[in-house]
Amino acid sequence: HRDLHSFPTRRSSDLEVYLRRMRQLYQRHYDCFSCWVRHYFPCGICVSRPQGGFMMWVELPEAFDAVRLNRELRDSHIQIAVGSLFSASGKYRNCLRLSFAVTPDEHVEKALEKVGQAVERAIAACASEHSPDSLQHETLLTK
Repeated sequence: HRDLHSFPTRRSSDLEVYLRRMRQLYQRHYDCFSCWVRHYFPCGICVSRPQGGFMMWVELPEAFDAVRLNRELRDSHIQIAVGSLFSASGKYRNCLRLSFAVTPDEHVEKALEKVGQAVERAIAACASEHSPDSLQHETLLTK
């Protein structure tokens, strides 16, 4: 015989435990991804600290073209979400959106390392196309 009055409370408690575990899991994912981004990407980028969800934003120098970066990464079978996809006006072309919903493993780390290397090359190419003053950017921040 089931106690019908305690069943919803028990289920609610199970849900709270599950949600707490999931929050901790995705916090560890975020911590790992943000550590890899800081390690493999060049200095001077901004990394968001999302209040919810599974996406982090990486902001690169204003003159950076993430669309061009995405094209370069296709050969490595890596696809990034460029910021302009999330703007009706095409803004945020210098931003990347990275999902940290997947389990961080050596394949993901290697992919982020390749993205970081490609970002480094693109910034160097951008620097040669623009004056040094146009590439001034902030130091790495966690918002």
